Amino acid sequence: MEKLRQEIWRLNTAYFLHDTSEASEDVRDALKQELIALEKEHPEFITPDSPTQRVGAPLDGRLPKVKHLYPKESLTDAFRYEELEDWVMQMRRSLGKEELLFDILCELKIDGLNISLVYERTKGETYTLIRAVTRGNGVEGEDVTHTVRTIRAIPITLTLPKTAPDFVEISGEVYMTKAALAAMNEGLAASEQFANPRNAAAGTVRQLDPAAAAARDLRMFCYALDPESADALELETQEALMKFLIEIGMPVNEEMQLYTTLQDAQKRYEHFQSVRERLPYDIDGLVLKVNSRRLQHDLGSTAKAPRWARAYKFPAEQKTAQILDIQLQVGRTGAITPVAHLSATQLAGTTVTRATLHNADEIARLDVRIGDTVVVQKAGDIIPEVVEVLANLRPKSTKPFHFPTHCPSCGTLLERPDGEAVHRCPNRNCGAARQEKIEHMASRYAFNIEGLGSETVQTLIAEDLVSDAADVFYLTYDGLIGLPLFQEKKTENLLSQIGKAKRVPLDRFLFGLGIRHIGRETAEILARRVSWPSSTITVVQRRSGGQGSLFGDEEEHVNMHGISMHDITKTLKSFSTESLSAIDGIGPVVAQGMCDWIAEEDNRALLEKFEHAGVIAYQPEGSHAPQIFAGKTFVLTGTLPTLSREDAKTLIKERGGKVSSAVSKKTDFVLAGGDPGSKLDDATTLGVPVLDEDAFLQMVK
Repeated sequence: MEKLRQEIWRLNTAYFLHDTSEASEDVRDALKQELIALEKEHPEFITPDSPTQRVGAPLDGRLPKVKHLYPKESLTDAFRYEELEDWVMQMRRSLGKEELLFDILCELKIDGLNISLVYERTKGETYTLIRAVTRGNGVEGEDVTHTVRTIRAIPITLTLPKTAPDFVEISGEVYMTKAALAAMNEGLAASEQFANPRNAAAGTVRQLDPAAAAARDLRMFCYALDPESADALELETQEALMKFLIEIGMPVNEEMQLYTTLQDAQKRYEHFQSVRERLPYDIDGLVLKVNSRRLQHDLGSTAKAPRWARAYKFPAEQKTAQILDIQLQVGRTGAITPVAHLSATQLAGTTVTRATLHNADEIARLDVRIGDTVVVQKAGDIIPEVVEVLANLRPKSTKPFHFPTHCPSCGTLLERPDGEAVHRCPNRNCGAARQEKIEHMASRYAFNIEGLGSETVQTLIAEDLVSDAADVFYLTYDGLIGLPLFQEKKTENLLSQIGKAKRVPLDRFLFGLGIRHIGRETAEILARRVSWPSSTITVVQRRSGGQGSLFGDEEEHVNMHGISMHDITKTLKSFSTESLSAIDGIGPVVAQGMCDWIAEEDNRALLEKFEHAGVIAYQPEGSHAPQIFAGKTFVLTGTLPTLSREDAKTLIKERGGKVSSAVSKKTDFVLAGGDPGSKLDDATTLGVPVLDEDAFLQMVK
């Protein structure tokens, strides 16, 4: 059985990692069937890493959410060579070395689904795959271990050096080849077929039944290792990191090249742009990374992305379509966006029927008219936009489009503030803006109320059951049952979701308010870096009596620990634009938007309405700690007497600090334990203060 396992793994490695066939598929299948038969006879000898154990039992519900060991960053895109030149100049200025030459590793940007693999030390130098997680929102993702385990190129167990930490996280891109997509689509009805390999890979990974995933040919290319592991293994460059992944048997795309000039990187970009259609998998550009991990550390990251990397994207695919109509869309802040309704066209693997025209100035610049034939592309390969009018194809009957002067929803005269390109509806009671605000409040990254989609919100507004976001929390069984779309089960499910949403993380609450300029990341900064009062609050919990209840909806008083709406109002009112702007990560535009919002009496009334409905916000465990390390950077080295490395990192981050992987002039403290290694020498050379565990614990008391 052990020999069979080794031989099957060897043949699979050759086939799936190196594209060499040392035996036919029939032979590999026969060996696997022989192993299956032996394992049935001797189940006591089945091992977790057996090729037969990759398919588990189907899940019976939604995919569970789990937190990443390390937050996931996205890459900043570049579409022109000039943007790369600007990037290099920015890095030089940041490092204070205007003439510095960078070694840059160029990798193919695989068009797939980002997945993180977590391996845990199980015995000695043996590590076992315990979890596979989607990128999600960067903080938490979906646990898809059951389907990712079916990817035959991924080792279930690894042998790693003794210096590796107990948990190792390897990230990469799960993808599907073009041939695999074609084979899979052959067995599906036209309406069920996937438009492109990326969609097929994403859909397959999220299958509840791993057997369904196993029947499809998923692949994976790995390209990242968590910083703690990379440091422990003394991998000093990105190239060394990639070679290490290859050495331990991880699937890696070996089409990578190290360059010292952008001109050479540009040539490689142009080469793959010309041959991309002939590749067996989809790519949408190159990824350029500074090779030195020490320089990566010194350059750091923005709130979203590493400063030391760029996704050099191929030009967006362009198609032509005819404009059938131009309509105005009202956003939650009253912003008016003109949208072109198009004849259906296939663009970058999806069917496009609408495209943004951005604003009145853009319409005038392009001279877009209803009836025109236009060039459409996906901005950043995501949002369809009109980029050019083919004037030679313009029908004689077309007329210039005049931007309306009044809101298409409520008829209010539109305003265009000085210095802005966007028209806005100033009516706070505008029906379209109200609907957008309520949908935003219920959305995934805000209150996350399932069942409160566009059609449902439209029904609730039409029936005069809600007029703002807080009204959602006053809905009752008797008020909902019998409405269009509302049967008993839907009504009870929605009320259950609303009940759960009454206790909401503070950052999601702030984002859900729909305040102009307050996106998810800004909301997280406000939640983390502002001192919010917390107390025990008595709230009224309403429970639906359900169909046939003699007593209708029941009420009970419940004590909860959290942040009241009154305290949120009081805290926000206490800030001036200047004091908010002084918070790291909050600029004057965001600060002004927040101050303007809380100054409005209607908005304060909305918070009071949330309060009376029993809504309270809370800080996730640990995030309410005093921010004594705000703006400080720590480096950890050696083994601490009582704290694990993860515990120490958590204590630092909860208090506003950052943890880096290498010592530099920007490091504020080095936390050192036993056997500290070269980082302690670096700290001594640079004059960085060194703490032992006792001194550190005194600081965090």
